[in-house]
Formats: sequence, C-alpha cells, structure tokens
Amino acid sequence: MNFANPNRAPLLLIAGEKDRTVEARMNRTNHKTYAKSPATTEFREFPGRSHWIIAEPGWEEVADFALEWLERRTAGSASP
Repeated sequence: MNFANPNRAPLLLIAGEKDRTVEARMNRTNHKTYAKSPATTEFREFPGRSHWIIAEPGWEEVADFALEWLERRTAGSASP
C-alpha cells in the first residue's frame, strides 16, 4: 500500500476517546502513517465517545463535524 500517495482522496480519521475496539491511539498511528502523503489527512478525537460513536447520544455533533469537514474540502468543486 502506498501511504504517501499524493493522488488519493482526502482522509478524515475519527476516533472516540473511550473506544476499546479501535482505540484512539490506533487512529493516531494511522494518521501519522497517512500524513506522509501531501493529500489532506486529518484526525479528530471526540472525548467521552465509544466505538458506537455514531449511535450514541449526541451523534449529531460527530455527523455535523464530518459534514462540515467535507464541505470545506469540496467548496468550489464542480457538481457532477
């Protein structure tokens, strides 16, 4: 796998502080690996969240963050 691929799509890694299935530290390590690419690579850890980050109360905060992140990266892009 070419982690330094400059032509890949932007990547947002989202972690929950209390996730014990895919711990936040694993996502931070993945972030460091993928950040070798000049392509956009970002990491966000949500405090108090578990592996069920999108099904827990307050999931809207995570969804809104991801949507706003995507909108910032696609602003000015041509529509299909």
